[in-house]
Amino acid sequence: MDPPMQLQRPARSATVTHTNVSRRDQTSNDKMFRFFFLLLVSFAILSFILQRSILSKVTNGVETNVLPTQSTKQRQPKLADGCYHVFLDVGANIGIHARFLFEPDLYPDSTTSVAAFAREFGYPRDNRDYCVFAFEPNPKFKQRHLDKEKAFQAMGWRYTPILAGASNADGNFTFFHTHNVKDPWEVGFSATASKTLYGHDAIQENVPIIRLASWIQKEVEGRRLPKQHSNNVSEPKVIMKLDVEGLEFKVFPDLLTTGALCNNIYFLMGEFHYAAGNHNHYPMNVTADGKHVLKDRKEGRKMARDMLHLIDVTDTCMTRYSLADDESYHKDPHDLPSPK
Repeated sequence: MDPPMQLQRPARSATVTHTNVSRRDQTSNDKMFRFFFLLLVSFAILSFILQRSILSKVTNGVETNVLPTQSTKQRQPKLADGCYHVFLDVGANIGIHARFLFEPDLYPDSTTSVAAFAREFGYPRDNRDYCVFAFEPNPKFKQRHLDKEKAFQAMGWRYTPILAGASNADGNFTFFHTHNVKDPWEVGFSATASKTLYGHDAIQENVPIIRLASWIQKEVEGRRLPKQHSNNVSEPKVIMKLDVEGLEFKVFPDLLTTGALCNNIYFLMGEFHYAAGNHNHYPMNVTADGKHVLKDRKEGRKMARDMLHLIDVTDTCMTRYSLADDESYHKDPHDLPSPK
């Protein structure tokens, strides 16, 4: 009689053992993956912090803190780097408006500008927070502006003369002495009026001009801000005075269409030349091809109002403006300051 058949159990233990080993391997792999992933993330964070630490530095007293991008590496220095507030005196003449800003107490008879600076910048002020860029094409005032720059620098104030006229293009242009050219305090150096107020031919002079909109975008927009010195904490501002003897009809459209005005200028003050005393500016070409001519003061006034209306109806334009023209102190009665 054959012995009873023994039931063979499957070799389950081997299979189970193999499965357990596979699961342990998988668990081990997961842990290793998480470890290396966390290590990689930690390394990336540390690298980012180190790069920011390297790039966050103080240069010439200006604290910079910028992300390490390609554009940062190629960034060119700007004239307004280190300027908390900026005043652009475009059509500076003798540069009296810089003194209205830096030394307001010396000029109590200023009609509007001293009050405008107090309203926009506050008072009292720390002059180290301000940079003035004075645009003036009249060669007669070159030395006066250089002397101001030196005197103000000794006081710790930043004043930079831009010895050129403001326009909508770079190059050279013919300007005219429309008043008494022999007057050391001469006013009325214009590129649009070839006659004096009395109808005589004005003396000509060829001077450099710059495209103001491009200059603002290159030298002011995106400037590196320092810490504010004044205890009267305020947001950084750029204020501009525009008094360019008729060239505003070329400059202003360019400032508007490029965004240089609305994106940068917090407050604008100045003058459009269409008043009764500005008859010698007309007729006036406002484009290089001569296709657009302002025939008289009435057309000048309409163009000015149309351009200002664009500011009023543009929600994204930060600029506020005043056409109050401060012609006080065209002769400066005070000596330049010196450190005490």
